[in-house]
Amino acid sequence: NLMKTLKRVLPPVLVEELRRYGAGITFAGDYGAWELAKHAATGYDANEIVRRVTHATRQVVAGNAAFERDAFLFAEHTYSYPVLATLMRSAALNQGQLRVIDYGGSLGSTFRQCRPFLQGLAQIRWCVVEQVNFVEVGKREFTTDELSFVGSLAEVPKWGETAVVLLSSVLQYLEEPQKLLQNLGHYGATSLMIDRTPMSARDRDCLCVQSVPKHIYSASYPCWIFSSSRLKSLLAQEWSLLAEFDSGEGDFFTKNRSRFKFGGLIYEKKSAS
Repeated sequence: NLMKTLKRVLPPVLVEELRRYGAGITFAGDYGAWELAKHAATGYDANEIVRRVTHATRQVVAGNAAFERDAFLFAEHTYSYPVLATLMRSAALNQGQLRVIDYGGSLGSTFRQCRPFLQGLAQIRWCVVEQVNFVEVGKREFTTDELSFVGSLAEVPKWGETAVVLLSSVLQYLEEPQKLLQNLGHYGATSLMIDRTPMSARDRDCLCVQSVPKHIYSASYPCWIFSSSRLKSLLAQEWSLLAEFDSGEGDFFTKNRSRFKFGGLIYEKKSAS
């Protein structure tokens, strides 16, 4: 809504700059190690983030908003059709049963955003893997027959080789994202969806500091901008690429003018043979 308003009142060149920098969210630096980026960042108040997300999720559950993302409430449903296509494909291959391992899934944001589109499936089991403070709230307030919360991949229910792993806007904030990707095949997943993840055409990953403006919440933290070719090369060892897409937000730039986009990748697990 903000960007629609700005498009009506600002010259196109200024709208483009605002879009590229996320209306105040910036990406700076090219750090050689996680600890260096972490030292340059201010960090964030984890308790405040959990409080905000909990409040927003309560509003959605109460029917006062369509869905929330990063504690922001949305009045109307919008869908990521690549995510929905991946979920429905998995269910179709599993007799209408959907199993999702949502790594870094907050308090079930994507589950609630997608749920209206998943009517008619035989069964839905959606397990969010999160930090302990989110898990505590999730178990206390938001667990249902379909939605559950655990603190590690090792705690995910044993569904067999039927699950979709969803990584939505999470890989870039992990110190060692490659380690997670290399271990995913051990947790019964046949499909992998990477969504809302920064990727560039460079031949190497870039580690920067992402800063969030005060009107959202004042914070900064390390963030990877992945080399698209390197990321796909790593995943090709165990996964077959079905599709790739961008989020439709256009180009972004770091402060040193390095170009990247937010996008996604859809994979299928290679057979053991």
